[in-house]
Amino acid sequence: MLSLRTVVKLIVMSKNRKRFLICALRFHGDILLTIPIINCIKRVYPESAIDLLVYKGTGTIVENDSRIQNIFEAHQSSEISLFKRLFKEFNLIRRLRKNNYDFGLFLTTQWRVALLSRCIKVNKTAAVDDKKRRKSFWINSFSKIFPEAGNRHIIERNLSALETLGIKTVHGDSELRIDIPEESKAWVNGFIKDQSIKDNYCVLHPVSRRNVKQWKQESFAFLADHYSNLGMKVVMTSGPNSEEKEYLQSINNLSNSEIIDLGGKTTLFDLAALIEGAKFFVGLDSVASHIAAAVNTPGVTLFGPTRSENWRPWSEKIGVISRKGDEQLCSIHGHLKGKSKNCLCYITPEMVIQSLDKVVN
Repeated sequence: MLSLRTVVKLIVMSKNRKRFLICALRFHGDILLTIPIINCIKRVYPESAIDLLVYKGTGTIVENDSRIQNIFEAHQSSEISLFKRLFKEFNLIRRLRKNNYDFGLFLTTQWRVALLSRCIKVNKTAAVDDKKRRKSFWINSFSKIFPEAGNRHIIERNLSALETLGIKTVHGDSELRIDIPEESKAWVNGFIKDQSIKDNYCVLHPVSRRNVKQWKQESFAFLADHYSNLGMKVVMTSGPNSEEKEYLQSINNLSNSEIIDLGGKTTLFDLAALIEGAKFFVGLDSVASHIAAAVNTPGVTLFGPTRSENWRPWSEKIGVISRKGDEQLCSIHGHLKGKSKNCLCYITPEMVIQSLDKVVN
């Protein structure tokens, strides 16, 4: 027969054993920025089970986080036919319904998110506000609607979703860290030994998922030459996409220095371990800059069309160069429509060097 103390303990544990679903149907960087939500949930409900719903392949960035129980994957609409999409969506809903979630956090604004919320019947749900979604179907699909980011960082916006559901956040919840597996650390140690670079190297990540966020190739080549002339080894990285690797090769061709080209040769965790050991990092509005923040490496991130107040790396050690308005439109891209006109041509290599001088000893 169980003692009174054991019964009380089991009751307390049962209250803490809540099930959470975090839905973030975007890209690797967005998934990494959900870590503060997990910090808060585990602080308030240590026994909780946390599942993620993400686009296929994007959950790899947090797959080593032992606090996450399941990572469910959804296909992007453009990837598969309508019939296959409906079939997979039905199976996904069926799997999610079995978990009887207590809380659901929906951090993106696709209409399918509203349908998912209605179909899986979560006890309490919160979804982000959006001017294009202020209709009864969207609003009534969730228990609560929390405000858009406005001038806040996305991490602050995400944590406000928990506040909307009555879960109090504290300052320490916003910490951003990434768990790097030992094999990636070992790979980087072997790379450093093979290249004889010790800890005297920097990492340049000149690519982003969107071309409108990229800087001039000749400007990256200028940076590479500048720091090579100071006796530092320059390492360039990119994803496995052939266009990204070709972009790095073009920078290499413009440079007069010996750049170590690791384009397409690292996993995300290899990249994290590589950036962690670097003197500094220079990148764009991409997952690599968020990784630099998560491993506490100083550096500079360059912004064009994106609002830096929302998406800057979550670190005081990383300087940001961002647009100050339409007065910085250039003669090449200024006439274009949409985000394409808000290019990075206004940024000079000298501006990056000066910014690095402020954050790097």
